[in-house]
Parts: sequence; C-alpha cells; structure tokens
Amino acid sequence: MFLEIEHHLSFDYDVFIRESFLELRMQPKTTVHQTLASFVLSVGPPSAILRYRDWNDNLVHHFTVTQYHNRIAVEGRSLVDTHPTAPPLSALEDAVPLANVPFDLHDFTQLAGPVRHSGALLRFQQSLKLSRTAGLGEQVRALGAAIHERFEYQKDVTRYDSTTDDFLGLGAGVCQDFTHLMLALLRLRGIPCRYVSGYLHVTSPGGEASQSHAWVELYSPAHGWVPFDPTHNREIDDSYVEVGHGRHYEDVAPNKGIFRGNAKETLTAEVYTRPSTQKGVVALQEEIAQIDLPVFREIPARRRAPTFDPAVEAVIQQQQDQ
Repeated sequence: MFLEIEHHLSFDYDVFIRESFLELRMQPKTTVHQTLASFVLSVGPPSAILRYRDWNDNLVHHFTVTQYHNRIAVEGRSLVDTHPTAPPLSALEDAVPLANVPFDLHDFTQLAGPVRHSGALLRFQQSLKLSRTAGLGEQVRALGAAIHERFEYQKDVTRYDSTTDDFLGLGAGVCQDFTHLMLALLRLRGIPCRYVSGYLHVTSPGGEASQSHAWVELYSPAHGWVPFDPTHNREIDDSYVEVGHGRHYEDVAPNKGIFRGNAKETLTAEVYTRPSTQKGVVALQEEIAQIDLPVFREIPARRRAPTFDPAVEAVIQQQQDQ
C-alpha cells in the first residue's frame, strides 16, 4: 500500500530567542518492509539544512537559527510503499534465551535509560504465568497479551521522559510506554529487541491518523528482526511505516534541540496519513524547502499598549510634535 504522510511541528516561544539548534528524525527508511518513494522537508525560518546517519542508520536532519525569532515550523511529507515481509509469530520457534547472540546486538539486550531494571519490573515479571521454556514466538505473544490486559491506553498521564517504573505505577500510558515495558520484559529473557519509531495509518471518519506510533522489533536467529506492536497486541501489517530504531525512545525522538534565551516553549505536533493512488517510483525523490518565517538582528521593540484616555493621548501627541 502506498501511504502519504504529513508530519507538522510548530515550536512557539513567549519571548524572542536566538541560536536555536534542532535535530529531526522524520524521514522514513527503506527496509525489507517498506520503500521510501519521496520525502520533502520544509523548515522555517529559512535555514541551511544538513544531515547525517546515526549509529543505527537513521537519517538525521539538523539546522541552526542564529538570529532572534519566536517560532520555528517544520513540515515533513513522505510517500512510502509498505510491503511487510515478517513471518508470523507462530513461525518463531527459537529457544529462549537465545544462544550465541551476535556481539553487535549487545546494546539491544541491556536495561538502561527509560527501560529500568527495578523491583517493580521484577515483581511484574514474576506475576506472569509464562514458561521460560516456551519458544520465542509463544513468549512474545504471551507478553503482549499480559501487557494489553493489565494496562490502559491513556493520553496525558505520562511524559516523553517517563520510565517503565512510571508506567508500572500508573497502569496507563501511550504507545511509547507500552513499547518500553515490552522491551524490558524481552530483555529480561535474553531476547535482543529494539524500539521502533514511526507512523500507523488508522482509518477514521476523516480518513486520517493524528499521531505518531511506536512498536518493537525482536531478533530471531532464524528470521532476523521481527516487528510486533504491544500497544495493540498485534503483528504489523501494511499500515505501519518505520522512521527509525534504537535502544529506546531517546535514540529516535522525532525532534531534539536547544536554544539560547529565557522563554517558555510550546510544541504542537500533528500527523496525517492517507492511502495514495501513486504507483511505482523509479528513484527516490528528496527535496528541501523553506518556510517563510521572520528573523531579526535585534529583538523587536515591544508595542506600546493602547490607551483610550483622551487627555493622555493629547499629551503624547504634543510631545511627538515638539
């Protein structure tokens, strides 16, 4: 299925700031499960955009705004052909824990960052009725069912920096939290696994989705990396689009940045997806564009608050005429 994806970010500041630096992970990958046909990135204020590939082969764009500004806008537009090739979980019969895990997968077996090794995690694991001798696919299916049964999907109860302990304590959270807990449980069993950041197309009355998504990929010696969505307790299909993968959310956040100034930042993020009638594309099409937002060499003067006292207005006018 061809999917069109729009990802909009707006950073608004209550006072003028300067020297903003922003990193973006918004360009979908080409993998065995999908092919990126086109990607257009637009930013404002107009800036020179550079890019590099991080240690997980995720494409990272970055730019700097060096003059005074009070808003940054980012728009990413992608066209992706999705064609998942992962085997079903029932085909994963590898013994657990996996034997002879490759050295380069060591990072994906560790509990670190927001994926916490703690008493709360161990107690939750011990409460699960799951044989450690079960095959890889059976264990993944059982863990997904347990998480889906015991936790509620609920927005605005966790933060971008919440940990597995926070999620275990609250009993509710979003896809990021479900994914982190699934990673923790898999890693306790010696199963290499990684965090995947991307998009999920959801059919709605408007035909569009309104948020990003996260899921896991676990490693099978016989089949390679196999995706699974713990939030919805299901295997992926052609509605999923991967942007990047890492050890946890901190490795693949869609945006990271810093700025100089004492301002309150308000971030607004919107994601829209829709099926496309686009057919095969011969070569990847990439484009960088600019959004016309203003910058200033000096902080613009504050406008004087209007007054409606005729006597005061007369004095001000008299002073200006002198």
